[in-house]
Amino acid sequence: MSVIELPALCDRDAAIAICPELREAAGERAVRVDASAVERIGIAMLQLLVSAAHTAGGVAIVDPSDQFEEALRIAGLASKFNRGETA
Repeated sequence: MSVIELPALCDRDAAIAICPELREAAGERAVRVDASAVERIGIAMLQLLVSAAHTAGGVAIVDPSDQFEEALRIAGLASKFNRGETA
């Protein structure tokens, strides 16, 4: 199973770049997203991940960085994602 790796800066441009990969990976199983490198994340990426979490098998976050976890906590989205194991 493939894992989509998020960049350090998860801004609008990064969300646009990752959207096709997320769409392709969506299926019956959760999409695995490695968030270990995330230093900053914007609303566009959060919206994309929430949208993916509501489709097909959802989103499993693998190895989230502290900054990623904090952004989810601040946005009230921590419960929207599964925590996965590294592949």
